[in-house]
Amino acid sequence: MAACARAIVAEVSPCADVHRMLPEEAEGVSRLMHEVYGDTYPKKFVYDPVQVTRKAARGEILPVTATSPAGEVIGFAAITTYPGYPRIGLVGSLAVSPSSRARGLGGMILRTLLAQSSGQGFTSLTGGAFTTHPYSQRAIERLGFVPTAILPGSQPATISFQEIAEKPVQRETTVFYTRMTAPLVYGPQFLPEQHCAVIRDICQNLGIQVRVSRDGRAGQEPAFVECSLNEETGAGMIWMRSSGPGQQEVLADAMSHLRSRGAAVLRLHIDARDPGTHAAVQVAEAAGFFFAGLLPDKDGLVLLFEHLLGTRINPGLIRMGSPAGERLLATILSYPRVRGQPGLLP
Repeated sequence: MAACARAIVAEVSPCADVHRMLPEEAEGVSRLMHEVYGDTYPKKFVYDPVQVTRKAARGEILPVTATSPAGEVIGFAAITTYPGYPRIGLVGSLAVSPSSRARGLGGMILRTLLAQSSGQGFTSLTGGAFTTHPYSQRAIERLGFVPTAILPGSQPATISFQEIAEKPVQRETTVFYTRMTAPLVYGPQFLPEQHCAVIRDICQNLGIQVRVSRDGRAGQEPAFVECSLNEETGAGMIWMRSSGPGQQEVLADAMSHLRSRGAAVLRLHIDARDPGTHAAVQVAEAAGFFFAGLLPDKDGLVLLFEHLLGTRINPGLIRMGSPAGERLLATILSYPRVRGQPGLLP
């Protein structure tokens, strides 16, 4: 991979050196993020060289930079772990200096990042691409990633894209593009019947073999959820850890708690290997959540559900970068639960 990467750099971006970030480059990373996003990028640590260096040293991020012959940082991206699922690597923070665009540098950075992630224990890698413009979607799709989830309104409307696109007029929708690090064959997955077809399609695109079971039922252990608010994005995150008795009450409590803290949207995670998945999905959809896609973890699928909480989203402003993404968006928008969201414009 490294040899291939060097060859491509020489062909499409001869002035760039793409490599694992050096500690002394952290200040340049922060300057680059200001240049590309102003002060609007949700992950605020990227603006603080001390935090960037510290997180890299602790292994909390796996960062890659591109530098010019003069040593200036002209590109950056990093992998973190997806919240609650350490075997899912989260690719993000992709930035290329405006003066270095249209030379294939973004793809080079991502290819180097993927090579660096080998051996890190990830089952899958997923990247959240913006939909105000299609460029990050196209860059990551060229590397074999496929769309697996669409999350309306998951990012703040304040984010800006210098010299790429106009500032969003609504909360930004992101698309999760995912790639497996190795082929997987899952044990029984308790998939909800109403979403089984689209889940199978996504799994086929990922190269995952799934055995579907329809015989599951919730266990006797009390239902248990975890929740937290991402204060940088305004997204409330909920993880259904046990789908036993009391699901409706614990989910309602988590929703109420996140609303009180100012959540703009909610994202619910349900593990499809849980025999109580069917009941959990029924409870979630009765509470106003709609199916948004999935992520593949080590032992099974993580089903994602979204709730807009009245946040206004115009689907016509969501720009998909590929036919596969357009099909997934059309499928999600076709669900009655989505059409019934009070914030979704016709």
